[in-house]
Formats: sequence, structure tokens, C-alpha cells
Amino acid sequence: MRVLITDFLAESDFEREVLPGVEVDALLSLIGHPPTPADLVRVIGERPAAVLITWYEMFFDPTTLAALSRAGVVGIVRAGVGFDNIDLLLWCLRCLRAAPPTAVPPTAWWDAARFASILRLQECTLGLLGFGRIGQATARRAQSFGLNVRWYDPYVPRGQDKVTRTTRVENLLALLQGCDALSIHCSLNHETRYMVDAAALALLPPHAVVVNTARGPVIDEQALYEALRTGRLAAAALDVLQHEPPVENALFDAYLRGELQNLLLTPHIAWYSQQSARELRRKAAEEAGRLLHGDPPYNVVT
Repeated sequence: MRVLITDFLAESDFEREVLPGVEVDALLSLIGHPPTPADLVRVIGERPAAVLITWYEMFFDPTTLAALSRAGVVGIVRAGVGFDNIDLLLWCLRCLRAAPPTAVPPTAWWDAARFASILRLQECTLGLLGFGRIGQATARRAQSFGLNVRWYDPYVPRGQDKVTRTTRVENLLALLQGCDALSIHCSLNHETRYMVDAAALALLPPHAVVVNTARGPVIDEQALYEALRTGRLAAAALDVLQHEPPVENALFDAYLRGELQNLLLTPHIAWYSQQSARELRRKAAEEAGRLLHGDPPYNVVT
């Protein structure tokens, strides 16, 4: 009865509390440096564990998965959760980026004319790319502000628009045209990689804003950089980037230099609070416990 945390965490006291009687180790503490898939396979061979809890720094290719299966691993729990991004959306739509004293010279800070382009939320249309649990949670929060919500997700069963009192569209073109704000909530796969490219961004009106808290490579970052730099897009807020931490990234570099006042970047922490972090660890440990005891897991990736 052993569980191994593959990455990110160096201690496992919390998981031991959730799983009494189960031996829980953290790979990072066992080997003393950031682990690779090869390290994981080696350690599992030396000290077998039936279930792994993985965060975001460990990657599993087919060869690694096959080796782990041969070593007796029966399940991998991904410790990950999405969170709504209404706060980032309001930063874009309500021009909150212009409010801090550092945004303009002190003599111009009280000039309300700087906010002349603010849109009334009740008249805005929010487009959601992806309408799973997180997209639907975002829709509910947006509706409380009076936004009209439409969405595109070919994998959601018919009728969900009626249940949520939203508008379903059948393609990306219909989602983007006339959309005041685009919020991304889809998973990353061969269909969605770079789905929001230069051609897609050109479909949005110039006053539109883009929010991404899903996965970085859904957006073509170079195309987004050009759209923000040239004013073809009003603003963007990103919690995720194609490479994390960013390396040789024109968008990130321009942000650090203060060249893009219409861009907000956060380091993949839009989900975070002390409470949500504990809940995430607890749910991952409980899921590992179900696998250890032969019970069906609650959230299966197929």
C-alpha cells in the first residue's frame, strides 16, 4: 500500500493524514533534485508504488507509462483543478489596467477621460471556447454581471444551452464574430492547439478582450502579441503560456519591459488560494486511496 508523489511537492505529511495506513513518499525528497521520467521509473523499480500522484512537472510518454505498468503501477492521479477567471475578465473589460497610479503620470491619474472606452457589462457578449464544468461555472458568474453568454464546444451534449440559459454556436467563426470577450476553457489536444491563431483573432472586433486560463498553446502567442501591439485587440489576460516558465517569449518579454499596458500575465496561479490548494491535495490523495482499494475513481481520463 504505497503512493508516490512524482513532482512539485517535497513533503507528503498532508497526504499521509488523508490516507491513514498508507505509505506516502515524495520523489523529490527521495532523490534530492527535480525528477525526470527516468528517475521515476528507476525509483518505482526499487520501491514499488501502486498509485502515483502527479502535478505538472512530470510528463508521461508511452514508453514511461509502459515501464510503470510493468513495475506494478495501477493508476496515476493528476492533481489539477480549474478555477473561474472572472477577475481577469473584469480587468480587461472594465479597463482596470488603467487604474493603478503607475499606469500614467501622477498629474493625469484623476483624468476620467482615460476610461472612456469602458463597456457596460450588461450589453457585452462573452464567448466561451469550451463548455465543460469550468466553462459552465464561468458562464454562471458572468450571467450574474449581466453578460450575454455564448459558447462553442462540439463535445457537449445537445440541450445544455437550454439548461444553462446560454447560446450554443456550431463553429469558431460564429463564436468570435461580434464577441466582446473571449474566455478559453478547452483542453489542449490536436484539435485545439493554436486554435486561436491570427485568423481567429482577426474575427474579433478591435474592442474585444481575450482571457486564457486553460492551456497556453491554445493561443498562437506571436499572433496575440502582434494583435495587442498594433491595437487590433483591446486587451488580454493570460494565466498560462506555451512554455512555463517562459523562455525566449516575445509576449512575455514585452510585458516585462512594460511595452504592453493592455496585457496581464499571471504565473499559472489563477486557481490558487490556501483553501483550494489543500482541497486539491486532499482530493488527489482520496482518489489515490480509491485506486489502492480497487474502487472506481471519480474522474477518469480515457
